[in-house]
Amino acid sequence: MAFDVIVVGGGIGGAALAGALARGGREVLVLERETRFRDRVRGENLLPWGVAAARRLGILDDLVGAGGILIPWFTNYAGGQVARRRHLPSTTPGADPALNVYHPAMQEALLARAAARGATVRRGATVVALACVDGRPPEVTWVEGGDRRTEVAPVVVAADGRESRARAWAGFEVRREPELLDIAGVLVEEAAAPEDSIHLAFGDGVAMLLGPLGGGRARLYFVCPAAARRPALTGDRRFAAFAEACRATGVPAAWLARVRQAGPLAQFSGAERWVDHPCRDGVALIGDAAASSDPSWGCGLALTLVDVERLAAALGACGSDAEALERWAGEHDAYAGALRRVLDGMDRLVWTPGPEAAARRARVMPRLLAGDPALPDPVGLGPFGPCDDAALGALLGDGEPAAQLGLA
Repeated sequence: MAFDVIVVGGGIGGAALAGALARGGREVLVLERETRFRDRVRGENLLPWGVAAARRLGILDDLVGAGGILIPWFTNYAGGQVARRRHLPSTTPGADPALNVYHPAMQEALLARAAARGATVRRGATVVALACVDGRPPEVTWVEGGDRRTEVAPVVVAADGRESRARAWAGFEVRREPELLDIAGVLVEEAAAPEDSIHLAFGDGVAMLLGPLGGGRARLYFVCPAAARRPALTGDRRFAAFAEACRATGVPAAWLARVRQAGPLAQFSGAERWVDHPCRDGVALIGDAAASSDPSWGCGLALTLVDVERLAAALGACGSDAEALERWAGEHDAYAGALRRVLDGMDRLVWTPGPEAAARRARVMPRLLAGDPALPDPVGLGPFGPCDDAALGALLGDGEPAAQLGLA
């Protein structure tokens, strides 16, 4: 069979894109290494601007059907006290809540949806090479069941994550921000936090995020500055230390009193990595392969679904595939760059040490928590809210241009 598009990676982004393209009449091949998706420490909070993208893509019901729960509130805590309890449907343009869903269930649902819409899905297919040279269509080679196979297609989309091998094979240059935060995460059971809200709590130089998954299950994250050089919170033996670190943010003791580990505990760097203009020679990157945002702000899933929506629209419009990929890469540079500016500004506001930074937080945080529409809003609007010089200047420097703040 001749394929129009080959998708490397059948996770959230790859499966959602394959379903959208197949529904539009494209012959799509999805190559997914895993025969069964397993729990790993990955994003499970889809913020309202991502829920809006899921709704437009027609996959929101699939995500809810996979066990996802719609979350109407986002609550911030400081020193153990509620700083803001935000009702998301009444404070977002599309009246959208957040959505939390167990990552492997989400992957399975979207991959099944892609197959039902006509995509050819190969599980247990490990991609071993991607060649795109001399102006010829890209060529993908994979191993499946001991057999080695190669296919050529006009478009190859790499959706194989932060450590994308396809990205490296295609010759993309990866940019990376300096190390700022360390983040540890784990799936837990018997969490007693209210399940109508995502909870983000700041303690003394640390933070905790709790995303309910229903029935006492939750994804729990602990965030601290990399410069603190705390012992790594990785592996089962470190769960007690991880839970204690989360309690130290000041959340109600009952929330985590009986909490039990239900998946692997792992710590990772929060440094953003991205590719400028993520297309070349018929190859496009989406999701974390194109831009992995600072996970402490929970924007990764939303950014991936925006990638899917915009790339599917570009490939569905009139014109050549090459023109479509160029158009999409330009759009991606704009919105992913805007999100990077917003999250970098938020990181500097929250995590910069010293008296001057503390005075800035005292000045800006009340406005931010009150929902000042002139300030960035990573939860509700992501890259589609205020992110120009005026917004970033108000966030960090009383009107200083973004270039002077190092955010341009």
